[in-house]
Amino acid sequence: MDEQRAAAVPLTRAQRVLAGVGGLFFAGLAGLGGYGSFASVRDVAEPWFGGQAWIVPAGVDLGILALVSVALLLEWLAMPMPALRWTAFAFTAATVWLNVSAAHGDPTGMVMHAAMPVLFITFIEAVRHAIRRRAGIAAGTVREGVPLARWLLAPFSTFRLWRRMVLWQITSYRHALTAEQRRRHALALLDDHYGRRWRSRAPADVVWMLTDGVMLDQALARVTELTAPKPEPVDEPPPATAPAPRKPAQKAPPQKAAPQKAPPEPPQEAPSRKAPRGVATDNEARALAILDAEPGITGAELARRLDISSRQGQRLLSRLNRPAPTHSS
Repeated sequence: MDEQRAAAVPLTRAQRVLAGVGGLFFAGLAGLGGYGSFASVRDVAEPWFGGQAWIVPAGVDLGILALVSVALLLEWLAMPMPALRWTAFAFTAATVWLNVSAAHGDPTGMVMHAAMPVLFITFIEAVRHAIRRRAGIAAGTVREGVPLARWLLAPFSTFRLWRRMVLWQITSYRHALTAEQRRRHALALLDDHYGRRWRSRAPADVVWMLTDGVMLDQALARVTELTAPKPEPVDEPPPATAPAPRKPAQKAPPQKAAPQKAPPEPPQEAPSRKAPRGVATDNEARALAILDAEPGITGAELARRLDISSRQGQRLLSRLNRPAPTHSS
């Protein structure tokens, strides 16, 4: 659309001169045609209007000029109103009929009376076409035609191309061709990737966009993404991690040496009170039994229990408490 707007360049000097010359000729044609039509139509209308018969040709000609001027202005503003054109054509046809009636059936006179109104309408249509074309180019609404050679060589595909141009307002024939080429490229990719049943295997939105020829940029991007080969996974080595910085070792404060405890001495076994050799009296046996039961007994108490004198009991206690001699081997 931007390219079409850029194509609506202003007229060159030669084109403006040629348009001015054509305008002068049109003014002369309109003047002469109006003058000849005025006299003929006035004579035809005189039996009904009498002295006011001149109003009929003047009103018809002025009405035609007014309708044509407004119709051309609306075409220029891209607001065409077909009713104005057809009304102007109807008044022109009425003028031609009245002029032909003035010839009273003479073919030569009929052609001469109809020639100038027909030229007038033809010139007006040419001006309208030029104005409509330039206004449409400026607005981007003029659709270029499809060449006849393409219709003859590929009628079915050309009809589908023209149909998409009409439905989706594609005004440039070159743009339509480029879109058709991209669409067929996408169809070939889908057919190669999915096979003949690509319509049922491909995503529904992609099938719709390619079938109707809309949103082709997005459709081609989706097709490229769907048909692209998947990359094989590559095992990458784990990234090497930098060793953590070592913290400087902190010196521990000197500790005082704990005093060493002396190992505990093994418990000394109490010397067993064994009667020395040669002891076989009853008093000594009884004394040993009493000492085993009461180690701290006194000599007097021992003498009392053995029913002996205190002196004997003391000596007996001393002798029994004396350890037995050991023999070294």
